[in-house]
Amino acid sequence: MDQQEKTNIRYDILLKDGVIVDPSQGLHKKASVALKDGKIAAIGENLSEDDALSTFELQGKIVTPGLIDLHCHVDSDFSFLGLPADEIGIETGSTLVCDAGTAGFSNFRMFRTNLENKKPKTEVFCFLNLARTGMISLPEIRSVEDFDVKRSRDVIEENRDLIKGVKIRAVEPLAKGVGLRAVEDAKRLAESVGLPLMLHVGESRPRKGERDPLDQFSREAVSMLGKGDILSHYLTWEPGRMILEDGAVYPELPEAKKRGVILDACHGLNHFCFDVVRHAIEQGLIPTVISSDLASIVKPTAQSLPVIMSKLINLGLSLDQVVEMTTINPAKALNEEANRGSLKPGKTADITIMELVEGRFRFIDRRGGDFMTGDRLLEARMVFKSGHPHPAWSRYHIPRYDSL
Repeated sequence: MDQQEKTNIRYDILLKDGVIVDPSQGLHKKASVALKDGKIAAIGENLSEDDALSTFELQGKIVTPGLIDLHCHVDSDFSFLGLPADEIGIETGSTLVCDAGTAGFSNFRMFRTNLENKKPKTEVFCFLNLARTGMISLPEIRSVEDFDVKRSRDVIEENRDLIKGVKIRAVEPLAKGVGLRAVEDAKRLAESVGLPLMLHVGESRPRKGERDPLDQFSREAVSMLGKGDILSHYLTWEPGRMILEDGAVYPELPEAKKRGVILDACHGLNHFCFDVVRHAIEQGLIPTVISSDLASIVKPTAQSLPVIMSKLINLGLSLDQVVEMTTINPAKALNEEANRGSLKPGKTADITIMELVEGRFRFIDRRGGDFMTGDRLLEARMVFKSGHPHPAWSRYHIPRYDSL
């Protein structure tokens, strides 16, 4: 390339002729995206490859803002639950992942140090668990000795760049031990630091009748959530559920939605049920966000965020809906919409490239409780993180009962 040609170059990279799906801008069209200095430089139908140093031909591929996984568990060296950030992030199509309370105030410094030493390519945010040691040992809260609101607040203030919310699990040992006081204290902590509260509902044990006693505890806990708080696993079939087997919905769930509570279709090992999803969609209780809850024990069932998105597409949601639920909506939940979740020119070039593959695909829910055959799979192909390309794959595999 001679000097004259160099002066004509306007972009570093051109992503040419993909299908742009960017709900933040209401875009769903064939166009090209130009990148310059790690930023989105332009979107248009007539951008020329002559203006770029390198070009990626993306005919038939879907181009979205970088996927955001709002709920997973990071760092295999810190906790038995954790997985390497890149394994559940960039390598499967997510440019940003959020650790959902693996650490508490007493061990968050170690969690952060581990993360900094490993320098993952995937960006990582965290929710601080109300429990002093997070989810290192489960159940994490049985008594008031297991948490300290003041010390948790101090850790949050010291780590504002990384901590984006407070996490608590409304599980049976907490309900029988501390009760609703723990949820009240978690909410008080979140309000005092101006961050959302993430509430886990659902207990992995057999139900005690159609109206399990833990359901009532979940109902009262969900009633404490306000605008911007996050309800994780609201599509669970377990004790503590909000949607019953016959499709009946506890009133606290639609009331929470009206208040602006974020409904998270957080998959996990045992917290996602196809029948419950169908009931929710029929009644207009569609997710605000989709997350994976990926952890060491979850991989056989959830596989990746694009696989979970595929399940919801095959259950009736549109491509645009599931992209919105994994880009701009989680960005808003993190109060990060100014920085990510969009392909608007000037934004950091965090981009996911996928392909909607047609075929015959087998999907699984709740620890192998049910199988579903679908005809579409969102297959991750590549991500760009701050303008740098990385290969990606959805890790889709045919699930088997004996693998669970």
